[in-house]
Amino acid sequence: MARDSRFSPSELKVVGQVPAMFGPPVDVFDTPITPRENTLLLYRGKTPMWAPFASGDVTSLMLDCDPENRARNPRSDGSAIKDGYGVEWIYVEIAGGAMVRPGSPICPDICRWEDYVSIPDPDTWDWEDCYERNKDRLSPDRATYIAVPGCLFERLIAILDFENAALALIDDDAKESVHRFFRAVTDVHKKFYTNCKKWFNADIVNFNDDWGSQRAEFFSVDTAREMLLPYVKELTDHVHSLGMYWDLHCCGFVEHFVPLFIEAGEDSWGGQPLNDKPKLKKQYGDRFIFTDSPKIRPDMTDAEKDAALAAFMAGPCADNRLLIENSVSPEMRRRIYEASRRNYDRLVDEGKAIL
Repeated sequence: MARDSRFSPSELKVVGQVPAMFGPPVDVFDTPITPRENTLLLYRGKTPMWAPFASGDVTSLMLDCDPENRARNPRSDGSAIKDGYGVEWIYVEIAGGAMVRPGSPICPDICRWEDYVSIPDPDTWDWEDCYERNKDRLSPDRATYIAVPGCLFERLIAILDFENAALALIDDDAKESVHRFFRAVTDVHKKFYTNCKKWFNADIVNFNDDWGSQRAEFFSVDTAREMLLPYVKELTDHVHSLGMYWDLHCCGFVEHFVPLFIEAGEDSWGGQPLNDKPKLKKQYGDRFIFTDSPKIRPDMTDAEKDAALAAFMAGPCADNRLLIENSVSPEMRRRIYEASRRNYDRLVDEGKAIL
């Protein structure tokens, strides 16, 4: 079986299950090429044989040699642990995630951040031990995806709290200090990504930085261009120079930043549904990879689900160049796989597939 294989119902045979980063394990189908090969076709600008799934087609890792990942992990005693920057984190069970210990931020004055903040050195972490403990999770059949915790703006929030961080981006007296801080954080992440390639031969690495709320971006496009874009582009270029792809995690309503994401050279973005991703896919889909999925509600009839899937395949997924969101049900995963496999055959027949 290879790329010229036409869809066969026998592909829907479940040949195993693999862990997902969030939620229960997902089914593995009898695919004509490996999920890794298929996912990398998408990132290389080709037409994948099916729309790759963001969960299950990759092996997702959060590496605990990073002090921040350890600090953000659940703890039975509810204690706070410091990350590599000296920030204390507490896991909040009801929220399913960690937050900075409430109270005074560790840095009372961004202009003197060097007096309060430590800068971690990823080259000193025990990468060999981390690899040994995780190597059995890796598979040549699935792309290796390494998730990275809070990056530039989120890192600024962690040391200052949100209000002070937002103000620092636009305060002329603070901007130079913010740039010094972002320079230091960028250097940390470049070392992190270099070790991800060296020890895990990662295919895709993540950049996690939320830039918006439910209603609007946290700051203007001009502010993002001035204060953040240079460092994001430097990191993206570094990741690409190592032979990896870059996946952006940026929550909130951030539609107006998409041209900046593309300008920075980022490859994909797992945006939330509150962004109009069908519109964005139509406008920018030839230059950027979006995540999306059919709009399915639990109360839908089978006919309504059929209509939602048909609309999805005729719209955002018409070219198969899309990552399917983590939230799809096992039933819908199966149906999306079949629909996008059949769609691949159509694209090949019509000479529209990028081979």
